[in-house]
Amino acid sequence: MARICVLGAGVVGLSSAVNIQSILPEADITLIADQFNQETTSDGAAGHFDANIAGIHRTHGYKLWRTETPPPFHSSFDYGCRALSKSELLRLPGNYTFTNKGGKVIRKKLISVDEIAGSYDVIVNCTGLGSRKLFDDKELVPIRGHLIRVKAPWIKTLFIDEDDTYIFSGQDTVVLGGTYERGEYRLDKDQRYYDDIMAQCCRLVPSLKHAEVERTWVGLRPWRPSVRLEVEMISLGGRRLPVVHNYGHGADGVCLSWGCGVEAANLVKQQLTKTGAPRLVSKL
Repeated sequence: MARICVLGAGVVGLSSAVNIQSILPEADITLIADQFNQETTSDGAAGHFDANIAGIHRTHGYKLWRTETPPPFHSSFDYGCRALSKSELLRLPGNYTFTNKGGKVIRKKLISVDEIAGSYDVIVNCTGLGSRKLFDDKELVPIRGHLIRVKAPWIKTLFIDEDDTYIFSGQDTVVLGGTYERGEYRLDKDQRYYDDIMAQCCRLVPSLKHAEVERTWVGLRPWRPSVRLEVEMISLGGRRLPVVHNYGHGADGVCLSWGCGVEAANLVKQQLTKTGAPRLVSKL
């Protein structure tokens, strides 16, 4: 059985782990990270998808019931309204739970990749800024960002101005941002930035002055001149080991996470074939 280690539990690491598990169901996959859930930059990020150059896009969604339910009254004239197929139901988030499919999770801060020498056939590096120390990437730079989440249920539209002030409406809160401080590692919150964000957003939408602040957030975006999504062969524990790098997405981690996760999974599969790792047995 092939042994695969995914380093990092942000949106990029989790997307990579789930995609690897999808195409290599017989592999033994372990995810190692020192930060999870609200401790990660991914959890606090606004998550704006900004890859459509046309400026026009359609949003789709799912409405779920616990038992089989008749079609809603508007299904006959609502474009695209239909029941989900069995294959689509299998792709819903609840069926992608990494641990339920045999994935292992370890909370651990790696000081060096030498700590996992001899334990895995492939390493998938999704450590973001951690790659600067773990893999000596001097091109990697932090970009510190502040944002505010407020309760403003009347806001149903997103706003972005030419100064990159943004207002993103969500299900429970509205995200107000943001700041971009290149080369800044500090994670302490600076109230001056929050005051400025609120002032700029209220200029765009004055009613926000009545919004209740849910929480403030500060995080570090892992930026480099280009996303690193490639294979590097390293010497580890007396053997040559493939490392699939998947990091450096900057402010686009949420936007690019799934596509990069798919590509990372394909690279892992290619490397297992090349290196002669324990043969994977298909379930088909």
